[in-house]
Amino acid sequence: MLGLVGFLTLLVIGVALGAGMWLDSQFNSKPAFTIALLLGSIPVTIVMMVRVLTGGMARFRNSSNESSTAAGPEEEDRGEGS
Repeated sequence: MLGLVGFLTLLVIGVALGAGMWLDSQFNSKPAFTIALLLGSIPVTIVMMVRVLTGGMARFRNSSNESSTAAGPEEEDRGEGS
């Protein structure tokens, strides 16, 4: 999951950098678009990180709940006796 977050972060920053450099060359405004898009990519990256990590944690919790219910009633019987 952390690898996916890192990959997405690099992807967003790379796209912002490439698009900014291309726009700067088209409009002959050397660092303006590149800096603006790189700064704009920061909140986009943070939102993506939060969404990916919360989605991954939800899947992790669901899978751990399913594995504990798949253990059977033996687990529940032990808790009732004490």
